[in-house]
Amino acid sequence: MKKNCGHPDIVRLRTIGTMIGGMIGVGVFGLPYAFAQSGWALGFVMLLVLGFLIFLINIMYAEINVQTSGQHRLSGYVKKYLGPNWSHFAAAMFVPYAWGAMLAYMLVGGDFLHTLLSPLLGGELLVYQLVTAILAAMITFGGIKKLAKIEFWIICALLFLFVFMILVSLPSLEWRNVSSLHFENWFLPYGVIFFALSGLGVIPEMKDILGERRLKELPQIVFAGQILILILYALFALAVVGVTGPATTPAAFDGLASMFGQTFAIAGSLLGSIIIISIFSVVSIEMQDVFRFDYKINQKISWALASFVPVLLLFLGIHQFVELIGFLGAVFGGVIGILVVVMYRKMFYGGHCKTRECLKIPALVSWLLMAIFAGGIIQTIIGF
Repeated sequence: MKKNCGHPDIVRLRTIGTMIGGMIGVGVFGLPYAFAQSGWALGFVMLLVLGFLIFLINIMYAEINVQTSGQHRLSGYVKKYLGPNWSHFAAAMFVPYAWGAMLAYMLVGGDFLHTLLSPLLGGELLVYQLVTAILAAMITFGGIKKLAKIEFWIICALLFLFVFMILVSLPSLEWRNVSSLHFENWFLPYGVIFFALSGLGVIPEMKDILGERRLKELPQIVFAGQILILILYALFALAVVGVTGPATTPAAFDGLASMFGQTFAIAGSLLGSIIIISIFSVVSIEMQDVFRFDYKINQKISWALASFVPVLLLFLGIHQFVELIGFLGAVFGGVIGILVVVMYRKMFYGGHCKTRECLKIPALVSWLLMAIFAGGIIQTIIGF
């Protein structure tokens, strides 16, 4: 069949859009603070290095998706290539990671609500963080599946907010704010960037969109999507750090709001509150499904576990946003990255490359990836 020259490839664009929508989340708001602490240049180098390493993990996982028949997610692939025990381990890793991610959404959502409503109502930040959790719990009571179906559009709205903040900030950028270097904090952006770039779960969805005939294009599309995300992240960190400099706040937005005045604060915090609470609710629904279908827990208990454990974590004193997502990214992201590398090697050497010749990634690269991720896990745990 001849290609329609001059017409956009809708399937490819939709697949790239799905990747961008599935990877950009609350982690992006932690990047400017991490970059400000290390120096924007060091953060940018870390972004490029980790971006390349995570790209390798993504294309390994994409290759696993291409070469494995049937519909699977991470735990299903782990079960096929590493056995049921490791599959249970992979599924168990999701639970604390998801609780931590929900806590991160609670922290940022509370920050947006506090910026929006505290000038009128007063109140401490903690109150607004709890309100965020309560609203998400109310929305998801009974398992509202329709909310999950609009997840893509919610992420598009987040992307809009993200680009809006870049465009507003860039004209006010001061280069002296991005020229300083703090080598003592060189490792701080590692986990934050890892968390912000995490998104393996979207690759099976990309596979479904492409269809069987175009699966060989998946690694190329992963590369294109990753490049676009890295550009957006670099620009966002540059814009915010360039404006707020040493005063960059952990969740980025409140620092900008103090710079650009009330109109910016109201518009951005209103949109941000709606987006964050919506995504928080989607994550809660996905987690409830894990409890219900993987662990056979009834719906009400699943809802309670998804809704109230993040609140308990908040009361236990876990309320430092950047430190939280840094730990989640470095430790949980690192473990999942190692699992993907091991699965890829099992597939490559196990005679599973039947759809076409397997993508060849040298064994040395695989060992280096596992060593770097293991080092990141150890460094993060020691310094936590």
